[in-house]
Amino acid sequence: MADFSFDGKVLRNSSGQKMGEIDRTSIRAWNSALLGQIDRRNIRDSRGKKVAEFDGKTLKDDLGNKLISLKELQETVDGEGGINLAALWYFFIKK
Repeated sequence: MADFSFDGKVLRNSSGQKMGEIDRTSIRAWNSALLGQIDRRNIRDSRGKKVAEFDGKTLKDDLGNKLISLKELQETVDGEGGINLAALWYFFIKK
C-alpha cells in the first residue's frame, strides 16, 4: 500500500490529510498557496521557471536528469498517473 493517495485533484497522505491539489493548471498547497503550474509537458515553479519535464514515462529535472519513472511514482502514490501526479510528487513528496 502506498503512503499517499491521489484522486485526480487532491493529494492526501496516509492519514487522509490534504497535502496539495491541482486547480486546472495550478499546483496549490493545502492552504491554497500557489507553488507552481503545469505548462503542457513542463512543470514550472511559482515564478515561472521550468523545474521539471514529464514525457509520459519519466519525470526529468530542468537539466534532463531522470528523477523518477511512472512505475516508481505509482508505487509511491495510489492514483492515476500523469503529469498532475508527477507535479504533485515533485512539489510535495520529493521536497
